[in-house]
Amino acid sequence: MRVNTPGSQHVSTIAPARRAAPVVAPPHKVLLFIPHLQQGGAERQILELMTRLPPRYAPTLCLYGADDATRIHYRDYLPPGEPRHVLGVDDMGPVGLQRLVQLIRTERPTILHSYRDKANLWARLAALAAPVPVVLTSVRNRYQGPLYASAEFLLQTTSDRILTNSRGIEEELINWSRVAPGRIQVINNFVDLEAFRPPSADERAAARAHYNFAAGEIALILPGRFAMQKHQLGLALALADLRRAGKLPRTVKLVLAGRRRDKIYSRIVPLAMRALGVGEYVTYLEPISDIRRLYHAADALVMPSLFEGMSNAVLEAHACGLPAVVSHAANRDDIVVDGVTGFESATLDHRALVRALDQMIAIPDAERRAMGARGRAHVAERFHPDRILEETVALYDRLLAEKGLI
Repeated sequence: MRVNTPGSQHVSTIAPARRAAPVVAPPHKVLLFIPHLQQGGAERQILELMTRLPPRYAPTLCLYGADDATRIHYRDYLPPGEPRHVLGVDDMGPVGLQRLVQLIRTERPTILHSYRDKANLWARLAALAAPVPVVLTSVRNRYQGPLYASAEFLLQTTSDRILTNSRGIEEELINWSRVAPGRIQVINNFVDLEAFRPPSADERAAARAHYNFAAGEIALILPGRFAMQKHQLGLALALADLRRAGKLPRTVKLVLAGRRRDKIYSRIVPLAMRALGVGEYVTYLEPISDIRRLYHAADALVMPSLFEGMSNAVLEAHACGLPAVVSHAANRDDIVVDGVTGFESATLDHRALVRALDQMIAIPDAERRAMGARGRAHVAERFHPDRILEETVALYDRLLAEKGLI
């Protein structure tokens, strides 16, 4: 530094202080844990979450199936390099638990977020051995069974929050598992409104050609695994009643698409369809990767489930502009507005299901399309993905703040 004196020609200069570079905190690691990535609502939802989290969170995926890395249904949703971790066990047990504990100790995630009953159980046991600042468990199915209902009761204090996507599941957690209501938070499912959208005329024509739907045919679809839960046998009985009453035109086509999860049930369904005289109306498809094309080809969705969490199929079908026939169990979160965007029937009420199907088949095609358009508008308002993401991130932030981590 130079100091001026009288008559001096020198000007004092003070070097400006350098500003310290802002400290950028590393992103919080989020370890997402789920049994597999086969076809299913929870599997798609965990991938939707991975791709939408803001940069301050760094998610990575862990599966436990021995060969699940090669049995991934939703590859288009899977971020590059994922799943980074596969425990390599067919069923979780001491070996799988030990590997999960070691993974947590190595990765040191800030958040451990598990999906589905089995993963929820083992994630919490692992977190007892290798503590994680925030533990979240997501219950996505109703009627978990006595083992997992008991696990929810006994391990509830090890979860910072128990998340669910449906009011029906929330009620079961409170009434059956005796989970404290304050530990539960309902966050609905994502539905990608850009990916799931109504088809253009050309897209619809191409989709119907792909599935060999002729002009004038009414294509009803039930995308979901073959299991008692989805009530395909009840649908067979309802179609048989409509046929006997002369209310099932030859132009009606029913498409059943999904995993043969229950081997016995999946064999009984085609036998029952044929025995009831409606086999010729039904087409069976394996799990479909491009489910949107099936929505684009169809005229209505049918979901007569005996129990559901929040049905991704109903959300996606409405987003694609399809009307829907649903049971009350499949509509606990009011995705379908009865008489406006589709028809709701009482759960396990055979006559109500017959009546709802009759209404959907009998109305003109233009009215079905109008119902579907209203369904799209309803889903966009109630279940917009930005709102779902905002709720999830807000929960992450709040829990980390409570732990003094942000």
